[in-house]
Amino acid sequence: MVSASSLLLPSSVRDLASCVSDGAVRVACTTPASTLVASVGAAGSSSPATISVTATYHACTSPPLLLRLTWAHSPVGPPTLSFAGPTASSPAVPLRRRKGTRSLPSSSDDHHHPPLALFWDLTAAKYASDSSPEPVSGFYFVAVANAEVVLAVGDLAAEFVKAKFEGQIPKARFLPVARADRVVAAPNAMHAARVRFAEGAPEHEVTVGCTTTSGGGGEELWVSVDGKRTVHARRLRWNFRGNQTVFVDGAPVDVLWDLHGWWFRDPPGSAVVMLRARSALESRLWLEEEAAAPGFALVVQALRAPP
Repeated sequence: MVSASSLLLPSSVRDLASCVSDGAVRVACTTPASTLVASVGAAGSSSPATISVTATYHACTSPPLLLRLTWAHSPVGPPTLSFAGPTASSPAVPLRRRKGTRSLPSSSDDHHHPPLALFWDLTAAKYASDSSPEPVSGFYFVAVANAEVVLAVGDLAAEFVKAKFEGQIPKARFLPVARADRVVAAPNAMHAARVRFAEGAPEHEVTVGCTTTSGGGGEELWVSVDGKRTVHARRLRWNFRGNQTVFVDGAPVDVLWDLHGWWFRDPPGSAVVMLRARSALESRLWLEEEAAAPGFALVVQALRAPP
């Protein structure tokens, strides 16, 4: 199974293990809804610019594969796509053309993993907004290994596979295991992402935001799931690290935040918020056995300025 280190989570989030105890966990409940309603009071809100979105998938093959797609803004032209696989240590490969194919051979030091064939088409890709580099429709990305589809992303992926392979190729089971969004924060900004915390579970809209209160109480952190406010941390200069547990679809999801670098580093670092589904109801936060088989993780890393 995928290890916790394979999820490529920011070290600041992993370091929370030394700062957060199980006794500090508080539990709140949330119920599914179909729309997002984010409340920031009278301060108002804005959408931060998304620098990149990295989606990590676990292909249930033999041996298992860890595949990552990174959608990022380009200084000129449309957003870009890069691919990394089949292991957590595999370097990212830029896919510079909007449509194409590429073969990735097995690395010289790892002959256990098969070569990969990549196919993609972003020429008609549509995006939710100019601030997001991740397409929502009109595209496909397909990876094939050992004459088997190990990853198929995009609304046009099934149509491509059928036309390319005439329906004569098997499809492996693959699961999203992590999503990492890097954003440039704006005053009173709120960042939204759509995720599933478990296989077969409903899709949820998660919003992470920060606002300055008008009453002089300082900055406040908000996390909402489907419009239900699940986390509300006040006085962030004192409460810059913390965690809280919420229930989504009846299962525990740990919410952790680390804003130390944002406030106290020179030059300023980033603010990191993570939502991670636990693998079992009875498991406890950050125990070794839980870290060995974590659930899906959403990481939002906010920067003060583009890198």
